[in-house]
Amino acid sequence: MRIQTFAQYNKKRFGTHLMSQTVIVVDVLRATSSIIWACRNGANRVIPVSDAGEGAAIATRLGGCIMAGERGGVKLPGFDLGNSPKEFAPEVVKDRNIIINTTNGTGAIKAAEGAANVLIAAMLNHDAAARKAAALGLDVTILCAGTDGEFSADDICAAGAIASSLCKYADVTEQCDLTWAAKVLYGEWKAGRADLSQTYHYTRLLELGFGEDVEFCLQENITEVVPLYTNGIAHA
Repeated sequence: MRIQTFAQYNKKRFGTHLMSQTVIVVDVLRATSSIIWACRNGANRVIPVSDAGEGAAIATRLGGCIMAGERGGVKLPGFDLGNSPKEFAPEVVKDRNIIINTTNGTGAIKAAEGAANVLIAAMLNHDAAARKAAALGLDVTILCAGTDGEFSADDICAAGAIASSLCKYADVTEQCDLTWAAKVLYGEWKAGRADLSQTYHYTRLLELGFGEDVEFCLQENITEVVPLYTNGIAHA
């Protein structure tokens, strides 16, 4: 198995070459963590969209959807939920359809649509995501959402966690330099020598009052749920 990691998505860079790969999409703070938690808590399906207009059109067609989303970390006006994982509680999402649009994460998921398999991962489920990817038997691309088109250390750390787990469950014969660096960062973070609280996106969320979200999203392996994204829908 080969593992490559991308620090941020650019839809123009992804396409037919992913058709033979499993892509694991990561947006730790907070979109993929929220999608995982929604699926874990019984959501019928989660539909990532590129913009609020697309989401509104789908909601009109399906009816009875929960609208979730944010810009710059702040809940979109008129939406039911923002992008805090804890908002996706069982009593809110069980058996419901959720449409979600976020600044970074949903775009990364949409960019991966050409892949053979698309898995939604974060710190919350990195070991289960690695096991699922290993079982699929294809080369793996870990696609980090990044922040506003830039490198985001929290995503890279999670990519390192996933890659480290993959090495336990598959015969990894090749990895790109960023995968290697991500594994090093994850190891340093685990050992308490890398402080993610000094990073841009982490700090911005703290300033916006989302400290509890950050703490929640950086928990490791608290669920076995790994949403699969197919035909525009993420589901457990």
